[in-house]
Formats: sequence, C-alpha cells, structure tokens
Amino acid sequence: MLSRRTSLRTAVAVLGAGTVLALTMSSPAFAVEGDFQMPSTPNCDAVQKIEPRLYTDGQYHDFQAIDPTRTNGHCEFLIWDSSNGRPVYDSISGSQSPWIYDGPGHSVRTEIIDHLGGKLSWGIYN
Repeated sequence: MLSRRTSLRTAVAVLGAGTVLALTMSSPAFAVEGDFQMPSTPNCDAVQKIEPRLYTDGQYHDFQAIDPTRTNGHCEFLIWDSSNGRPVYDSISGSQSPWIYDGPGHSVRTEIIDHLGGKLSWGIYN
C-alpha cells in the first residue's frame, strides 16, 4: 500500500510540474485563444476568432477575425483597434473577415451593428 501511495504522489508531482512548465512556456496570461460566440442582436450573430499566427517578426502573435453566422443584410461586422481608435475591418458581408494582427501595441476586439434592430454587440478585448 505504501508503494502505491508513493507512486500516486510521484505522479501528482510530475503532472503538477508539467502543468506549471506548460503554462510558463505558453502565451502570456492575458492572451486568449479560441472561438467565442458574440452576444446576439435581434438580426445578427457572429463568432469572434482569436488564434496565434506567425507574424513578420518571426514570432507568434494573436490575430483576430469575425465570422458572421446570421445576417439579414442590415448587419455590419467590424474589428476595432483601440490603439488608434478606428476600425481596421468593416463589412456588411456575411463572409469571415481576414485575420487582423492583435499583437504587442494593439488591443483589438470585434463589434456587430444591427442597423435594423438598433443594437450593438461587442466581443472581448484580447
């Protein structure tokens, strides 16, 4: 019984050390990756996509895209860069946007404007 308990402790210690190492070697704590359903408006829906991609400096940085999932022709889909206070992508298309750089010096988030329903929906800042 003692050897089983010892082996369990060793396994837990190894897993814990591996988790710490993986978290230390990964992206900074404030970075978020994944696909996120944005809050719906009466007529428009979209998914905010965030993923690391290779940038021109040879490093991996976050990029964002907005992928409309429901539109009635009165929806506007934007990606804002708060570092310059302007949209870097603005479309009424139902197609996914290009991937927009969201690395150091930039704070990017997505937005839906429902012109028919008079509602706004914001994605998360990354």
